[in-house]
Amino acid sequence: MFSLKLAEPRIFNGVTSILSDFIAEATFSIQKEGIKLVAMDPANISMVILNILPSAFTEYTVEAPEEFTINLESFKQALKRAKPTDSISMTSEKNKLKITVHSKSTKRFFIPLLDREGKERKIPALDFMATAELVAAEFRDYIDDASIGGDAATFEADKASFVISAGETGSKVHIELTKGNDALLQIAAKDAVRSTYSVEYLKKMARTAALSDTVAVQFSSDYPLRLDFKALNKLAMSFILAPRIENK
Repeated sequence: MFSLKLAEPRIFNGVTSILSDFIAEATFSIQKEGIKLVAMDPANISMVILNILPSAFTEYTVEAPEEFTINLESFKQALKRAKPTDSISMTSEKNKLKITVHSKSTKRFFIPLLDREGKERKIPALDFMATAELVAAEFRDYIDDASIGGDAATFEADKASFVISAGETGSKVHIELTKGNDALLQIAAKDAVRSTYSVEYLKKMARTAALSDTVAVQFSSDYPLRLDFKALNKLAMSFILAPRIENK
């Protein structure tokens, strides 16, 4: 049994909207340490990892760990009925997720819980050669910039700089950040690295900037990318994305 109350509906609104870009159904694990989720998109190109912290809630009561699986579109539609100034609470009741919107009136929505399909996903152990930490909103802008150049973005890093570029024969985009730039909070690289990723997926992932303060970008040459978005005392949302191997 769990009982949750959230004063900022935008957190769950944002999370469910982003998740629905990758999966149709989500299995949330309600634990004393927070609400967790690990899921892979149907194409097996990306993984999403979510942890909403108990401190994001005004009330957070979890008697024992519990899982529930829900259709994200139905979840989104109910959450959209809450205004930014409303608060929402959630609990499970008779095989349904009960969502209560506290406003001038009290609105209750009951969303059917589903049977979980597929096995639990494990987060892969990855060893990265480079890490760049950026202001999340700036990173989202850079990905939007890169989309002008084409459908693939190349990330490069060394000990002093982080570069995002896109485009070869037509439009080209080149964004370079060096140590000391306000948007680049830190940079660390064991060696010069370079890898290319899908802009379509990056744009979906970068939407998380609306809910977070910073993003850690971890990658190696021709290797999966990991993005760790964080909002202090509220949530962490991470993504792992397979590389696009360039023809050489």
